[in-house]
Amino acid sequence: MPSEAQEGSNPTPVPSSVPTIHWAESAPGPSGAVLYGPEIDFDTAVVQRQAGQDVVVRGDDTDANRQLAFRIEAAVGPPTRPQAPERQAGPLALPHFHQLSRNPGGHLFYETEKRKARKRP
Repeated sequence: MPSEAQEGSNPTPVPSSVPTIHWAESAPGPSGAVLYGPEIDFDTAVVQRQAGQDVVVRGDDTDANRQLAFRIEAAVGPPTRPQAPERQAGPLALPHFHQLSRNPGGHLFYETEKRKARKRP
């Protein structure tokens, strides 16, 4: 007799460590928080970054988030090494990448186990 899992009644959940990519912007004020919006795909993220817009990679696995963020930023051009959250940006700032040349502007943020983006209101 097949079990419930074999019958397909219990779909396998997507692991929470699978990163997602989102449109992003810095929150107003001195908090340094990153606000995230709708989920986007890899190619859209590259276009956003080429236009100098911010993007954030979200998820529970810091290493997976960092690797995906690097891949996106590298598709735009030569990226920096991972940048620590900038203290002067505020206490909620996220680690990030940007272009070595700083052109285009903007950042490719990524979440860590302790530092998370905030949902855009």
